[in-house]
Amino acid sequence: MTSIAFITTCKSRLMHVQQTLPMMVAQAPDEIIFVDYGCPQQSGAWVQAHFPGVKVVRMDDDPGFCAARARNAGAAASTSDWLCFIDADVRTAPGWLAWLRDHLRTDAYWRAARLPDGTRDRETWGTFLCTRASFEQLGGFDEVFRGWGGEDADLYQRLGASGLHEQNYPLAFVSAISHGDHLRVLHHDNKDMRLQWAIINAYRDIKAYASDPASKAQMLPQETRQSIMDQVTSRVRQLGANPQVPLPAFKVNVSRDKLIGAGLRLRTTASLVFEIALDPKKRQDD
Repeated sequence: MTSIAFITTCKSRLMHVQQTLPMMVAQAPDEIIFVDYGCPQQSGAWVQAHFPGVKVVRMDDDPGFCAARARNAGAAASTSDWLCFIDADVRTAPGWLAWLRDHLRTDAYWRAARLPDGTRDRETWGTFLCTRASFEQLGGFDEVFRGWGGEDADLYQRLGASGLHEQNYPLAFVSAISHGDHLRVLHHDNKDMRLQWAIINAYRDIKAYASDPASKAQMLPQETRQSIMDQVTSRVRQLGANPQVPLPAFKVNVSRDKLIGAGLRLRTTASLVFEIALDPKKRQDD
């Protein structure tokens, strides 16, 4: 039988974990990995005291929170064939795991179904499954993402580019504990959600253009990705601080090796220039 791991992470969300982890345990997956990412509430200790069968991973070397890094650590600590990532504030309904075991196919990754109006539920956006083999082939989550959001949508794009199909499990199986955005940005330097969305979207867009068209599913080198993110973050924050100041274009360099002929190697360098500027069609307060 296919093995499935539930992976969840926590920093300052013990009040949510106390509600959602018992539901995960009741599903009886093959393993549950709980990542205590320097949680000031000592969530890992609470989990060990109440659910000794859950494997706790502790990460205490980051004063902030990197969801991508936490999830990658949880995946690395698991052994199952399938990885199911569940946010700490997501409730799981009885019967979900049984449904998954009956329907999972290795040529797909699985997300919650859309709402009746065709949109996604933002609060359950990050709860999904993929095979360990697919996850590891793509290098997992991109840990350059800092701040709230983006790392999950980025991985979905790469899973799709790798040839996997998106499939959906019934939305009724998952629901989120509603809470304000202040918890989403609590351990992040950037508290402005609008600026964060701009940073995320610009980074993903530029990264996609800079990638080799033949291998869109694979990540660029970490140094290149970090350079893109640093430049995007700097420019977007400048724009948010003073929209009247024009922003200069900035350059991202991507180098690749390519073999030419018998034993010859030619290094080709692609230089891409992107501009971030105010949209003249939008008002400042839009």
